[in-house]
Amino acid sequence: MSRRRAGAGAAAGASPPLLSLCLVVRDEEELLPGCLASVQGVVDELIVVDTGSVDRTIEIARGAGARVLVQPWREDFSAPRNLAAGAARGAYLLQLDADERLAPGAGPAVRAAAARATFDVGLLRLHNAARLDASAEEVLAGRARLGEPAELPRLLRRDPSLRYAGVIHESVREWAAARGGRGERVDADIVHLGAVPALRAARRKPARNLELLHRRVELEPGDPTALGYLAMELLAQGRVDDAGAAAERGWALVAAQPRDRPAWRVGMVRGMVALARGETARALDTAEALLARDGPHPDPLYLRAFALELRALGPGVGAAARERGLDEAADGLGEALALRRTAAPEQVLYASERDLLTRLALVRLARGDAGEALPLLERARAAGAGEAAALGEAHARLLLGDPAAA
Repeated sequence: MSRRRAGAGAAAGASPPLLSLCLVVRDEEELLPGCLASVQGVVDELIVVDTGSVDRTIEIARGAGARVLVQPWREDFSAPRNLAAGAARGAYLLQLDADERLAPGAGPAVRAAAARATFDVGLLRLHNAARLDASAEEVLAGRARLGEPAELPRLLRRDPSLRYAGVIHESVREWAAARGGRGERVDADIVHLGAVPALRAARRKPARNLELLHRRVELEPGDPTALGYLAMELLAQGRVDDAGAAAERGWALVAAQPRDRPAWRVGMVRGMVALARGETARALDTAEALLARDGPHPDPLYLRAFALELRALGPGVGAAARERGLDEAADGLGEALALRRTAAPEQVLYASERDLLTRLALVRLARGDAGEALPLLERARAAGAGEAAALGEAHARLLLGDPAAA
């Protein structure tokens, strides 16, 4: 690969490698070649931990020059990640999975960031592909992407104290916080194939995730983070009541947590479940508590605005209170949109730009401002918004006297 063949030992007296790729794999003979090809010429060393493959995965990895370590699967994703990190020699570690690819053109930015060596945690943008056959260009442009990209810690300074924690949704948050949280955004993208619905179903990912999340909750009974992840997975699977119960358990733990442990995940599920049940007061209280505790973030701003909108449109609300509530909702959505464009939080769960635009447009429609709503809806639909935006656009065009377009 770039300055030496990946996996080959450095020559006597040569400088240590700059960049090591760390991979955890099992039965990945179909997807692994694409991952390895995407880092050709980018990384100096390949470290692969195999957790029990029975196909050609190990053969493929070794053929690419990887150093392969074998560790039996122990229902714990952190263990093999820590093994790989401990075996690597690069100054920085690039963390990918076999179902991920470094996007075309991302390599120079990754190497340049590692060469600067000004951070402990580098955040790369991860894009979930909507189709297995989608090109990287389609995914990055959003035409074949699920949701919006998330910034994730994937370029890590190698250090003897580096440790992942958590049996699933493993993270280096505690390690990074102990070192002062020195992070940096890296202008590089990753294409993730593992979120394609057909692939998730074929690999039984939802069932596996639930099993591991229940285990994590048992292992970390006092941490709302584990319950937040569990509640999110349950809500994604349509199990609203179970998600609500998990979120309430996690929310009860938040007051006892240190301020550097975010509560936004468990709080957002609590709030979204409340909205699904029509409990706008509970959703509002949750949003306000999150904003007071952790500061501005698009998700609780979205939650608060959505709750204000639903309350304003509820039965028995007078005209003045209705207009005031809708204006407050519009202001909150505008604040969330502005925050997304300026502060760019690492991860957003629900307040995607297209959903914020859709929600804001529907609030404008409820106020009777079809002229203001229409361009917002057009932007939302261009960004991939679904049925709600399409119906809203049709409604706006009717109000503007264009039934044929509607």
